[in-house]
Amino acid sequence: MEKILSSQVGILINDWYRFIRTFSVPDAEILKEQVEREIENMEEDQDLLLYYQLMEFRHRLMLESLEPIEMNQQRPTLPNLLKEIENKQPHVKGTLDYYSNFFRGMHEFHHKNYVAAINFYKIAEEHLKNVPDDIERAEFHYKLADAYYRIDQHFVSLNHLEKAKEMYSTSEFYKAKVVGCNIKFGANMYDLYRLDEAESYYREALSLAQKLKEDTARRIIGVIHHNIGLVKKRAGKIETAENEFQNSIQIKEHAETVSGIRTLYMLSWVFYEQDKKDKGNQYFICGINRANLVDDQEYIAKLKIIYALFEEYNQLEVKESLGYLESKLLWQDVAELSEKLADYHYQKGNFELNREYLKKTIKAQQQILKMAEAL
Repeated sequence: MEKILSSQVGILINDWYRFIRTFSVPDAEILKEQVEREIENMEEDQDLLLYYQLMEFRHRLMLESLEPIEMNQQRPTLPNLLKEIENKQPHVKGTLDYYSNFFRGMHEFHHKNYVAAINFYKIAEEHLKNVPDDIERAEFHYKLADAYYRIDQHFVSLNHLEKAKEMYSTSEFYKAKVVGCNIKFGANMYDLYRLDEAESYYREALSLAQKLKEDTARRIIGVIHHNIGLVKKRAGKIETAENEFQNSIQIKEHAETVSGIRTLYMLSWVFYEQDKKDKGNQYFICGINRANLVDDQEYIAKLKIIYALFEEYNQLEVKESLGYLESKLLWQDVAELSEKLADYHYQKGNFELNREYLKKTIKAQQQILKMAEAL
């Protein structure tokens, strides 16, 4: 039987990657299976095989961010795929070097190691010149913007978002990505306490998302309602925030993903703040069970702190939970939750602990500034 040219398989992998980038899961799965069949009869090409392994790794990252939690546990693990890639790392060059570091950055991001992710992205950037595709450049700037956003470097994030949105806007095929940029613009504005601008970006994103035909449109709409809920909560409009979070969690495509845990966390919080303890506890239990199922230590920590504030205070659990958030450099969350803990202890007359958590709040705010200097 005549061997298939590796260049032909390379074209299929490029098509596969296009579907991955647009979160078109059914099409991506079909192309993945086709590529795997073709590779069995392909001429020997180690670079092409590494390209396939890198794309399989990227495919897995897509699925972990989108699929219902139970389905994630039935697939090959990311560490196993990463180990295969790392074994071949010394031999990669050019475009493969870019993808290798870019995808490893995405892996670190997935595990909430945001500074490590940025470091891999920076290495990838050195090889970005080998990538002629403008949409891939847009993807790079978007991912880097997201990582900088997570460590509160908002103006750096906004700069990369501008580049990404401009490039995505040139293609009708990437309307969902333009929506994603608007969502991230809104998130940056939210963290900068520019709430009107944040809501404006989210409303624009919602309007665009409602016109999308992609399978992921409803998931995106769920995320947008969640984010509008955050804006309303920060503005002190708790009942409106509750409605937005309810709108979000009722969208199955959002609720069943890992992102749905964030909405369960916020629902627990807003119900507790309205002194609706039964509802607050109901969403706490649902959220903590889901977070434990996927080992989401960030939201396990946050949920434990909320439980301590409104149900049963446990100083050891609070200390360990805040310690975890600090270890992940999630200083915005540390500052916000430490302030809540300081208020809690002030109301209880525990003035020593009140001072301790006020100091933690100040330290977290200082760390945000220090990270900007370090990067």
